[in-house]
Amino acid sequence: MNTHSSFNTSLTDSQLDAACDALRACQDRQIEMKRTLVAILRQWWQRARQRAALRRQLMEMDVALIEKDIGVPAGTLGEEAYKPFWKH
Repeated sequence: MNTHSSFNTSLTDSQLDAACDALRACQDRQIEMKRTLVAILRQWWQRARQRAALRRQLMEMDVALIEKDIGVPAGTLGEEAYKPFWKH
């Protein structure tokens, strides 16, 4: 027994065109969302690598002297180096 026999499957050409357009729009949004996600993940990865490099460099330097030399408050470089990668 065909369980789908009660459905009306006859669509007009304009209804079918509208359904196809809606499907394409949905697919386009999904593609754009994936691209956005990839861009965000790339940015986070780059930021994590930069901060890891900064942490390694700070271990070898006199941070207090550098902060004083460039005119930033004490602890600023450490705060930036240890900030989670998802924070700007």
